[in-house]
Amino acid sequence: YIDKNNIEIIVLFSYSDYSLDEKNDSRGNVHYYYDSSEPINMFYNIRLDAKKTALGCYFADLLMYAAESREGAEEVMRLSLNTFYVMNRGDRDLELIRSIFEFRLLCETGYRPALIGCHECYKHLCEDMHFNLRSGLLSCPDHLRGEDALYDIILDPVQLYTIRYIALVDQKELFSFKLSDKYLDWLSGFTERFVEYHYGRRFETLRFYKLL
Repeated sequence: YIDKNNIEIIVLFSYSDYSLDEKNDSRGNVHYYYDSSEPINMFYNIRLDAKKTALGCYFADLLMYAAESREGAEEVMRLSLNTFYVMNRGDRDLELIRSIFEFRLLCETGYRPALIGCHECYKHLCEDMHFNLRSGLLSCPDHLRGEDALYDIILDPVQLYTIRYIALVDQKELFSFKLSDKYLDWLSGFTERFVEYHYGRRFETLRFYKLL
């Protein structure tokens, strides 16, 4: 985003250096005009795979939606570049990439849950920790609240460790883990539900990605 009232420059799967001219109109308002650009990374390999292209379009949709909050812009840019770099490299499962991007994007734009421990006793880990999608709080079985049962998600230690890792680890380590098929299936469902709840909508680009 250059100026929320004037110019947006969006080029899918391209990281470029843009040169802009700044001019003032007769009322003293500042306007920016596109002058030139120089590509830094085009992430070309994404374009060679239909499923990667579809996933990239879904990520672009999420970024457009998340941009309305204008929170965490620097970290969101870093996350986006790292994600497209990993996709372009092609050595990670696309579903894992999708889940990592979905959850971390929301974490960086104001929806990071309180995942350190139980909200009452601060217990860090137990066999069945409860996560409330609405409040974003963890509860151990001894301090489980009866309300909002619809939003209650029971996490085993591996599941809890996984979402903690995605939410809290430094971005340079974000894609450095693997999951079994069992836990990857669970994570895909969890992060998709997390996005749908907080954004209040489903994305057609995600539906198309799943069809491929």
